[in-house]
Amino acid sequence: MSRGFGKVILLGEHAVVHGHAALAGALDRGVTVTAREGDALRVRVPAWNLDVAATDEHPVATALCAIADALGARPALVLDGDAQIPAAAGLGSSAAMAVAITRALAGALAIECDDDRVCAIANGAERSFHANPSGVDVALAARGGIGLYRRGSGLAPIDAPPIPLAIALSGEPRSTAAMVARVTETAAKDPARARDLELMGALAETGAELVARGDHAALAPLLTGAHYRLAALGVSTPALDALVATALDAGALGAKLTGAGGGGAVIALAPGREDEILAAWRAHGVPCFAAYVGASSRRSA
Repeated sequence: MSRGFGKVILLGEHAVVHGHAALAGALDRGVTVTAREGDALRVRVPAWNLDVAATDEHPVATALCAIADALGARPALVLDGDAQIPAAAGLGSSAAMAVAITRALAGALAIECDDDRVCAIANGAERSFHANPSGVDVALAARGGIGLYRRGSGLAPIDAPPIPLAIALSGEPRSTAAMVARVTETAAKDPARARDLELMGALAETGAELVARGDHAALAPLLTGAHYRLAALGVSTPALDALVATALDAGALGAKLTGAGGGGAVIALAPGREDEILAAWRAHGVPCFAAYVGASSRRSA
């Protein structure tokens, strides 16, 4: 059984695509994959209603073929996936799946793959879903932990205990590629929005220092401030804004959307008050859960 962690971006989404820093951590849950013999190469993830063969016309099939071809074979294997995170919610589901599949296929083919090779292969697969992935999702899916990520230099780990968060799912459909394209176009036309990206990268650097010190009280307002900047970039929605407001009203110290936006998830930092935040969201019928960010890296579950 091979694993890829989900992820949460605490600070710096979209900024990281443009060369600035992002502060992000691996979730304590993700996707696990087990390989077994079959008639053809395919992947099944019942939690996502996903059953795709390598020969199908589907983004997952394209990703599966990219992984298999990078490993040099398309074996007749069924890859059974168990997902503990939702798909398309800004929690790194495709990267978690790509990493878990890469490790499962490599194990079945008796091919040695260190973390660097796993990341290289999985990042190739990620292009099937996201036109311009930053690489942060795959880095955390493969390595776990929490760190400051920069495109080109990778993940700089931070030695810190996992951070408890409350996480709400908006249920809104979203497209990372579309949101990234929107922000890129907006920043190109408006110097103020380009400056927002730079400032969010700087917030991520400050946040990394606070995480290293364990100063969650000082970290929290940075999250809320980042949400308002992301909203100015046009990637928040009324539903995401409402989830943030509900969390703050219920006692969260900070809250924001996480990921590309346009839907997906909201995170809230409320040390010792996670249950109150979850109760407030559930009172509005919102699916939500508590999780830790900064999960330790393990190759298998």
